[in-house]
Amino acid sequence: MTLPRAFALVLFCLSPALAAPSALAQDEDWDNLPPGEHRELVYALCSGCHSAQLVAQQGLNRHRWDKLLDWMVEEQGMAELDPETRDQVLDYLESELGEDSRG
Repeated sequence: MTLPRAFALVLFCLSPALAAPSALAQDEDWDNLPPGEHRELVYALCSGCHSAQLVAQQGLNRHRWDKLLDWMVEEQGMAELDPETRDQVLDYLESELGEDSRG
C-alpha cells in the first residue's frame, strides 16, 4: 500500500471519531455536570478551585446552595458574584443538581 493511500485509509477510519465525539467524551469534558442552561458558567466558576464532580454530587436545595456560596466567599476566598451571575448559578444548581433533580 502506498503512503498516500495508507494515510487516506487512516483518515477515513478516524473521521467518525473526529467528527462526532462520543457522549462519554462530551460528559467527561463537563466533569459530570448535566446539560442545562448556565452549565458553562457553573463549570467555569467552580472548576477553577475544585472539580465540577464535587459540585455534581452535592444535591442541595437552593437555600443550601446559596449558603454554600456565602461560605466559599467568606471562608475560602472565592470572589463575590454579582447578583445576576449568582442567580444564574443558583438556577442551574437548583434545576440540574438540586435535591429535587435526583431521580
